[in-house]
Amino acid sequence: MMNNIKKCFVLSLMASFMFSCTDIETIDLEKEAVKDLYENRDKDKWAEEDAQKQQNYEDSVRIAEENKRLYELYLADLREYKETKHPVMFGWFNAWSAETPGEYSNLTLIPDSMDIVSIWGNCFNINEKRLKQMREVQSKGTKVIVGWIVENVGNGLSNIPEGGWSDDPTTGIKQYAQAILDSIAKYGYDGFDIDYEPSYASPFKPGNHCGDWTNDWTDYRPIISCSSYDNKEYENLFFQTLRNGLDKLEAKDGKKKILNINGSIHYLSPEMAPLFSYFVAQSYNGSYSGWTSRITNRLGNDVKDQIIYTETFESGQANRISFENYANFVVNNLNREAGGIGAYHINADSFDKNEYRYVRNAISIMNPPIK
Repeated sequence: MMNNIKKCFVLSLMASFMFSCTDIETIDLEKEAVKDLYENRDKDKWAEEDAQKQQNYEDSVRIAEENKRLYELYLADLREYKETKHPVMFGWFNAWSAETPGEYSNLTLIPDSMDIVSIWGNCFNINEKRLKQMREVQSKGTKVIVGWIVENVGNGLSNIPEGGWSDDPTTGIKQYAQAILDSIAKYGYDGFDIDYEPSYASPFKPGNHCGDWTNDWTDYRPIISCSSYDNKEYENLFFQTLRNGLDKLEAKDGKKKILNINGSIHYLSPEMAPLFSYFVAQSYNGSYSGWTSRITNRLGNDVKDQIIYTETFESGQANRISFENYANFVVNNLNREAGGIGAYHINADSFDKNEYRYVRNAISIMNPPIK
């Protein structure tokens, strides 16, 4: 009996194994091998791609750092060049704006080798975008200065001191000069460009561009004399106060400050000559040849290498095309014994995608690039 029970149990167990084996999935060894091959291949490919991406990133960082280093060297070379004795390129820049589209209003598009640019109009209450443009230009060693026609106390400024300008001439003139200096310091400009035109007729009033002199100084608070020899006390005080103030700013921040005077230079008191960095002749429309003697007869031969001969680009393309004549005059006629050359509305040379071609050409004539 016991033997029969054991036989039945063994037979049942064998049967269960037989039926259970029919449910086991058959393994396709070739399929599994191909799957592993693809997975390993993709892993290798992904690893290579990741490695390439990392290499590309590291290369881009390295190239960016190298470009930055080279650009800093370029800027240093520019600044070093600007410190050397050479005929400079100067220009009055009109309608400066960071919002106006096009090349004309963009200060950063002037040639890197420009030495001095004078902002003509709209030079205060400047926003961060324009400040950024100015700092970029200054990083190249280019001096950015401001200027306007001076006749009476307060010209060119909107910031009238509390209580108004003093009725005392000495105090009022010093107040005005200090207000100009404060504005220069506030925005980080590199100096002042006095438009001094007592020998030129004014389109805004009877007579010339000089102070409005009456029996009572407080009527207009005039500064600039209408005479080439007389009544120079107030304008000389103004010039001296500006120079003293610029020297203090220079001592404070260690950056050279420029005091230019343009226009009726032959009206300037000779004893004032040492105060100025450059004497800018308005030698427009090719009239440069007569200005050397006009200025040196008044101020002496020592100022020859401080005279900047300027053209006007406001008149049209012809003056831009012939601008190289000014550079050739400095090189061939003056043997480079000049302050340099420049242009009124210099940014007109950016018209029609010109990219300051005529200005760049004139710079290369006066200061040929080292090859």
